[in-house]
Amino acid sequence: MSDNKFDMGYLYKDSFSEKEFLDAVLKTIMDDYTAPSYIFDEMVCSKIGRINIPLILTDGDAEIEYSRMIGYDRYVTTTKYKTTTYSNGFSNRTQSSSTRTVTDWQRDSGTLTGTAKSGTYDERYKVYDEYVTNHVMDKNNVRQLSDEELSKYTLTDDMVEFMKNDILNKVYANNITYPGQHVKNEEYYGTTTLYNTTVTIVSLYAITIAIRDQEITFIASSNGDIEIKMFGDYPADDFDELFKFRERVTGERLEATKSQRKIFKCTILTTILSFILFLALGLALKILALTIISFVVLVLGLIVGIKFSNDIKRISKPYYQEIFERSKRDSENKQRIKEESYESYIRKLNN
Repeated sequence: MSDNKFDMGYLYKDSFSEKEFLDAVLKTIMDDYTAPSYIFDEMVCSKIGRINIPLILTDGDAEIEYSRMIGYDRYVTTTKYKTTTYSNGFSNRTQSSSTRTVTDWQRDSGTLTGTAKSGTYDERYKVYDEYVTNHVMDKNNVRQLSDEELSKYTLTDDMVEFMKNDILNKVYANNITYPGQHVKNEEYYGTTTLYNTTVTIVSLYAITIAIRDQEITFIASSNGDIEIKMFGDYPADDFDELFKFRERVTGERLEATKSQRKIFKCTILTTILSFILFLALGLALKILALTIISFVVLVLGLIVGIKFSNDIKRISKPYYQEIFERSKRDSENKQRIKEESYESYIRKLNN
């Protein structure tokens, strides 16, 4: 066969209809708490389309020639003798040994043959990588493409080159052995023949919604269970009123605890400085009383600081409670509004 044509092709069968896909998308939006409350009132949906991702798998034979330098380690021991003669005429002879590693290099070359599998897909579909990575075809859920359908798909030269190089590298890695302890100047090259090259079309349902100058795409593989994936981000919800409410309540809390926070900061700063001063003087002058006073000041400062810290928490509690209740109420209102608009949208869709 030509390297740019396929021996066989398959297409996944649909497990659910376009309507079931649309219903699943709308339910996904409904259940997503990050979706704005106005989404069903303002969004504009495109028609449901298809994204057909051709996944290519192939077998290949490789014939490889290689050359390299193999290093074999050996150990060389050197022995040295030293004689020392003293003034009384007595001589002493000592022995010392050292061992070093020497590597002997030998040229090695040969040939390898083997088979391996490879696969690829068009880089334009990289964004949908999770649908094709580590893909294994389920032959129970595909139909074979007719010759006419198969003729619509061809391999690019880049794809062929990638798979040939991939098979060459796999055959070499799986069959080469490494005697000795080192290798350098390793080179290999060869020829690869592809066979049993198949294309499997993974079909995705796709729909795009436009809302407030933003576009969000929802897709799902048409085969298997409906698993909706979203590409894009929702626009912000209308939180201006809640934001202003938070600003006002936070400002009131800060004003109500202003004096307590000021005393708390002064207490902590004064305590630290007094502790350091009395402790340093006590240790420098060796006066035990000053050392004791430094720790008394530290304890008293912590007690006063804790008291004002608790006062700040006590005064702040109703403000935090007010923000919590308002946020909870707004969240419940948002969900209610979204549910109502969702039900209305579904009714219009079914009529």
